[in-house]
Amino acid sequence: MVRRLLAIAAAALLGAIVGGAATAWMIFAPSGAGPQAGASPDGQWRGDLKIGSAEASAAVRARIAIAGLFALSSKEAVYMTRATDDAGRPLDPSCAYEMAGGAMAADWWSITLYAEDNYLARNADAAASIQSDAIVDLAAGWRAAIGPDRPSDGTPWLSTSGAQSFDLTLRLYQPDLDALTGPQPPDLPSVRRLRCAGDGA
Repeated sequence: MVRRLLAIAAAALLGAIVGGAATAWMIFAPSGAGPQAGASPDGQWRGDLKIGSAEASAAVRARIAIAGLFALSSKEAVYMTRATDDAGRPLDPSCAYEMAGGAMAADWWSITLYAEDNYLARNADAAASIQSDAIVDLAAGWRAAIGPDRPSDGTPWLSTSGAQSFDLTLRLYQPDLDALTGPQPPDLPSVRRLRCAGDGA
């Protein structure tokens, strides 16, 4: 009898440990990790159209609370993140990247760079975000720089200075949900790595 009770207690304890670890991983996993309901065609931008809605899971709500993201409903805004470049490599603050895109399925959008603590990178560059209303001709395509150095030609820029690691958050306001959830969702901005500190000449 005692052995049976000990076995039941051990099984319960193991279940609690495994369940707790799985829940913690879902909540605290880095951006881009773990299962998410929604992604760009290339799988690099990830999001969940249930964010900000009654259908959001407990894990999703916990991640939002911890990250400090005050989410609107998906009818008002869609949030997507990425932590890798087009080749699937983790984004590196010592590298320079070119981000490129065109018009998106939303009335207005912004892309913001967040450091490893889910806050803006600590620097005085005033280059934490770019937005659609600052781009003259969205349909013709646009480009932006990501990296520690300000472009000399005035290209829109997201500064990685002061970050140990970073990811990008895309916010689509008044989104076209039919387009985003259709069989062929529109392309989202690409992020191509150009060079990194320490690369050979």
